[in-house]
Amino acid sequence: MIRTGEPVTAAFNWCSGKHSGFLTLAKYLGASFDYVDIDNPVQKSVRDAFEDMTGEDSPGFGFDGCSAPNFVSTLKGMAAALARVAAADGKSDARSRAAVTLRDAMLAHPEMVAGCGRLETELVKAAKETVVLKSGADGFYVAILPEQRLGVALKIAGGADPGAMVAITALLVRLGVFEADDPRVLAFLTPKIRNWGGLEVGTMRPAAVLV
Repeated sequence: MIRTGEPVTAAFNWCSGKHSGFLTLAKYLGASFDYVDIDNPVQKSVRDAFEDMTGEDSPGFGFDGCSAPNFVSTLKGMAAALARVAAADGKSDARSRAAVTLRDAMLAHPEMVAGCGRLETELVKAAKETVVLKSGADGFYVAILPEQRLGVALKIAGGADPGAMVAITALLVRLGVFEADDPRVLAFLTPKIRNWGGLEVGTMRPAAVLV
């Protein structure tokens, strides 16, 4: 894009897929395309689905980097929503069927979830069982474990993404999803810290309680 002088637009943002979904829902509902407005029928539908999946009444929302409302939940509520996705197979309700479709798409194309070289893409290849991984902003990670019918949600209080990568990897080793001595796993479980000259100056590692 730089070489050809192609302009960067909002369509190239990480969240463009989510916005495509919002636009699709707006058209389906006959709503205006001002879909990030909290009073738009799109966001009312999103909130209904979010509260249903988490099992919680959301106390509010904030705006993220792509200007869309993000509804608040506890980590427990988020993990419960992911567990519901993990255990959705064989259920006939529309939301469970949609959860299976979404989960299976992420499993089939992990490179579309995060991109090459990212934790979400690379660790799926090292897993001993089916797992879906997804990062969020500022040290937030989730995992869906269909065979264990389990959801995992993790947030680093300080927002440090490298620490969150170590922690989510350690938790999944503990749950038996990964082998701790697999080189692909070690790259995220105990990553090397290097300076600008490429010299190894340290190592990150999980707290003993995690493993």
